[in-house]
Amino acid sequence: MANPNLVCAGRPVASARDQIRRYCGLPWSGGEADSVTWGYELFDSTPTGPDDLPGPPDLLAAASLHPGFGRTEMTFFNGGAAVACQQWLSHLPRDVDLADADKEILDHLIRLPEIGDGEWLSVLSKVAHHKRPRLVPLFDRAIVDRYRPMTGLRGIAAWPALARAMQADLANDENRGFLADVRDELAQELSGPVPSDLRLVDIAVWMDGRGA
Repeated sequence: MANPNLVCAGRPVASARDQIRRYCGLPWSGGEADSVTWGYELFDSTPTGPDDLPGPPDLLAAASLHPGFGRTEMTFFNGGAAVACQQWLSHLPRDVDLADADKEILDHLIRLPEIGDGEWLSVLSKVAHHKRPRLVPLFDRAIVDRYRPMTGLRGIAAWPALARAMQADLANDENRGFLADVRDELAQELSGPVPSDLRLVDIAVWMDGRGA
């Protein structure tokens, strides 16, 4: 039997299965599918292009999760960040989960902030995750706050430790079992793609952090 709980940063994520189902627009133990539209349809269901160059689908998907995404962000990507991101992504495999990434992959992953000198990590991570949903964590306040007791860090300085801590949680056998069970369940009910293990953790932590 699969583990009934998802444990992140040493603590169970409250009602993780329900929170994931709600985010994906499915019925949950508290009722029918929410009338509220979360990010699944606009972010997770939006397909990316076949190459590594971030294009309009990736930027629009990131905008659905990134408050205030607008002209400044578009100028950043059109001014060279998209090409830099493409070059960075070219060194990351498409078929590897963060849980199974080796040291070389992880060392490259934690260099993402170099693209924007650390100032654009939140939006860069969303765009890069859309291209590599199994491998690149989303850098947002909910995740940083969740893992702060383990990393001891705030802001961009937390990125390397955060990626390593998330890798350890995703590699945990009980978490693997929980996430595999949830993915199997979603595969039978969703009309769109099933989010990766990494994305499911992000969804559960984000929903828990907002008290949804």
